[in-house]
Amino acid sequence: MVNMKNLINKFRSSVWLYPVIYSLVALILSIVITFIDKTYTDELSYFVNGIFYTTPALAQTVLGIVAGAFITIATFTFSTTMVVLTMYSSQFTPRVVENFLNNETTMKSFGIFVSGFIYAVTSILFIDVSVDGNLILAASVGVVYVIVGLTYFILFIHSVSTHIQASDLILRLHLEALDKIKEYRDFIKESKIISEDGMLEIAKDKNALKVFSPSDGYIQEIDYPRLQKLAENHKGIFCFKKVVGQFVSTETRILTIYDKGQEAFDEKVVDQIQKCVIIGNKKTQAQDFSFTIQKIVEIAVKALSPGINDPNTAIHCLRIIGVLLRDLADIKKGYVILKEDDESGFIIYEAFDLEVLLYDAYNQIMFYGQSDASVVVEGFKSLKFIKAKASGENRNTLKAYSENLFEKLMSNAYGKFEYSKIIKEYNDLIND
Repeated sequence: MVNMKNLINKFRSSVWLYPVIYSLVALILSIVITFIDKTYTDELSYFVNGIFYTTPALAQTVLGIVAGAFITIATFTFSTTMVVLTMYSSQFTPRVVENFLNNETTMKSFGIFVSGFIYAVTSILFIDVSVDGNLILAASVGVVYVIVGLTYFILFIHSVSTHIQASDLILRLHLEALDKIKEYRDFIKESKIISEDGMLEIAKDKNALKVFSPSDGYIQEIDYPRLQKLAENHKGIFCFKKVVGQFVSTETRILTIYDKGQEAFDEKVVDQIQKCVIIGNKKTQAQDFSFTIQKIVEIAVKALSPGINDPNTAIHCLRIIGVLLRDLADIKKGYVILKEDDESGFIIYEAFDLEVLLYDAYNQIMFYGQSDASVVVEGFKSLKFIKAKASGENRNTLKAYSENLFEKLMSNAYGKFEYSKIIKEYNDLIND
């Protein structure tokens, strides 16, 4: 089931999804129009204005022009796309290339252009020029197709012009991360979080069975509902000590099964459990909001590179990261229990740790931007956003991280004015 889900996800994110679907629709449309032209022309003439009918010779000419127009637009579109993808990789980060390719406007434009060419070519193939006085609709449908194609071409150009702007890309990543964080928060609300000691108490005096990763790669998704059913059916406690997005190998333990020895967990059951964890060769944002935050971090680091030298983009990224992590600052550290009432089998998995999130989000930006006092000042301002909603334990975590960060940054030689601004923001963060 999970392998099928993985296959469906790959197909949905494929560049050829819309072109294949639209091309099939165009082929069917061509066959249907040809069938109507050969069978119901006289009947339709009472309902369709004669201006839409053309002779076979004129239809061939028009459809030839339509085919040429679509193949020209498709060539230009693919060339433009390759330029945009190259720019994304060099100016932003290779991880955001899929954000442009997965954009519906881009993919639908590809589909319209390719399918328009297929419709025109197949319609030309089906036209019978040997019958004199025959009138057909295929050319008029092709003209309508061209109008739709030109509309999508304008939308594609508009989409490209907005996608290549750093602010627009960061905004889309911001909204994407907000949606994933909201899903995670809603998921947490339905569950209970326990400490490390609480988890050890649950596992006390129980048999432990280690389950290893079925392959090398990143944990992309975990099918929690199916795992919960397996835990309930076999009266076991499935304890994850890995989170979505982590890299694992076949020697890595992805979870431990705790039970009282009343149920036998044979290879078949273990195989079912392993299939609930999707492992892939790259990270995905399906259940991993931290991957989207990582993309924003990489945009900031790239902006700070000597080749681009755009600290304002890095500053904007720091502000967005602070706003995103602010919505996670009140979540406790520990383990989440997914359990129905009166169920002896359930799932325990590790919650996202704010300390890890802070390290992943800020360390690279602050390291590469430490020579620019404005970036350092904005980094401490960003951390203040997080502190505004942080719980008591997370406030201590944030304070300890800020002190460590400040200690490393103070090895730089700042001017008197720059130093005073940094000190002010740091003291506001620590003492507020």
